[in-house]
Amino acid sequence: METLRHIAAACFLVVGAFIIFSAALGMIRFPDAYTRMHAATKAGVVGAGSLLLGAALAAGTWGALLTALAGIFFLFATVTIAAHTLGRAAYLSGAPLAEATVLDAAEKVYERHDFDGNGEHRSDDARR
Repeated sequence: METLRHIAAACFLVVGAFIIFSAALGMIRFPDAYTRMHAATKAGVVGAGSLLLGAALAAGTWGALLTALAGIFFLFATVTIAAHTLGRAAYLSGAPLAEATVLDAAEKVYERHDFDGNGEHRSDDARR
């Protein structure tokens, strides 16, 4: 039974490391702040959760498992809120969208700011 636990722990650790590696590639290769944030939050949470679970299984104690489950819960609870807040801040401050973006769903919801040539913020109304 202990061998099975060690195999499961190794699988969780390898899968978690692969997912975090994929998130790092997404951070490098994706074209804009919004898709990079998606890679970091979604894959990062699942990858870190897998690493926590793998480490808890490798330790083999109930305390380690409960600590890992609490960590996973807090990752899921906080990263979603942080990602939304960062995405909204990036949008409001005028972070450019990727050229392949087809639809800007928040266009009529938020007042988006942009930088002019002098590095100063200007709102959409001031540009017109």
